[in-house]
Amino acid sequence: MKIKAHGKVNLALDILGVREDGKHEMDMVNAPVNLCDEIELEPNGKEIDEVFCDNELLPPSNTLSHTLKALRKHGLKEHYTIHLTKVIPMQAGLGGGSADAAALLWALDELEDLQLSLPQLEEIGFEIGADVPCCLHNDFTRVQGAGERVTDLEVDWSIPVLLVQGKQGISTAQAFANFDASEPRPLDIDIVQDAVRKRDIGLLYQTMTNAFEPQAFAAIEELAQMKEDMQDAGLVRVMMTGSGSCLMGFSVDDEVLEDACETLKEKYPFVWKGKIGL
Repeated sequence: MKIKAHGKVNLALDILGVREDGKHEMDMVNAPVNLCDEIELEPNGKEIDEVFCDNELLPPSNTLSHTLKALRKHGLKEHYTIHLTKVIPMQAGLGGGSADAAALLWALDELEDLQLSLPQLEEIGFEIGADVPCCLHNDFTRVQGAGERVTDLEVDWSIPVLLVQGKQGISTAQAFANFDASEPRPLDIDIVQDAVRKRDIGLLYQTMTNAFEPQAFAAIEELAQMKEDMQDAGLVRVMMTGSGSCLMGFSVDDEVLEDACETLKEKYPFVWKGKIGL
C-alpha cells in the first residue's frame, strides 16, 4: 500500500500559556499543503516492525514507530515493513513527522479494519505528537488546546505559495524555549479564521500571524535575509510556516511565484512552489 502524507502550515499561531500538565495552550489556524512525504507499507510476517527511510536518517524512536506501537493497544495484529520517502524538510515548521504519523494511522485503520472513529484516531495521534490530530483532517482547521481540539473550517480553497528554507532548522523544543524566554503579545486568531472562511486573500495577507516569529528572527540571522530576498523577488507577504525555519511567501500572480522560485533556488537548499489547501 502506498500513501501520501501532506505537510501543513500555520496561517495563525498563538501561544496562550503553559497548562498544568506542562503542555503549551495554543490557538491556531492550520492548513494542509500539497507537499508530501510518501509511505509504502506491507505486512512482513515477522515478529517486529521495520521502518526504513530512503533519503533521511531516522532515529530509532520516530513518529512511524510510535504509531505502530500505539495501535497495538487498539487491535493492530500484523507487523509491517515501512519505507518512507522524505520530501518535507525537517525542523521547518511543516509538520512532516506528524503528517507521516497521521497518514499511517489512516492506512493501518483501513488495512486491518480497526474501525476507529476520527475522535479515537485524534486521541491516539495526540499521544504521538501535538500536530497529529490536525494532520488527520487534511483541511483548513482551527486548532486549540495543546493540539487536541481540532475544528474543520469546511472551506474549499487553494492558495498559491512558495516555501523556502535555509541551512539552519529550528526544533519545536527550541522554538518553545525561545518563546518562553520572551515577552508575549496578544494576537487575533479569530480574524484569520474569518479571512479563511470568507476566502478573502487580501484580509488573510494582512492578518496572518505567528507568535514564534520574533524570537526565531532574533535567533537566526539567515531568516531576515531570506525574507528580504523573497520580498525582493516580488512576494507580497512572507512569514514563518510554523515553529520551524521555513518561510512561506505569497502572490496571486503565478508568473511572479515561478520567477521567484527559480531565483531563490540559486541561493537556498529548499525552495518549493505549490499550494495551500487540497
